[in-house]
Amino acid sequence: MTGFFKGFKKGMSNFGENIASIVNSILLSIVYIIGVGLTSLLARVFRKKFLDIKISEKTETYWTNFDMGKEQIEEYYKQF
Repeated sequence: MTGFFKGFKKGMSNFGENIASIVNSILLSIVYIIGVGLTSLLARVFRKKFLDIKISEKTETYWTNFDMGKEQIEEYYKQF
């Protein structure tokens, strides 16, 4: 009788792990499709470029300057 319960416990554990894997895969796929897919579609519709990846042979560097002239430098210290 104890062998039955040990086997039952092991079987239920395996069943739970398999169901958890399936549910996690489905949920993560849905989140990926909604999150990344919709963002990609909206970016294409509005022609938004998140990265500047144009390759030009005329430029020596792709470094862009960051303008911090809006506020005093002291305002950026100890922000947290």
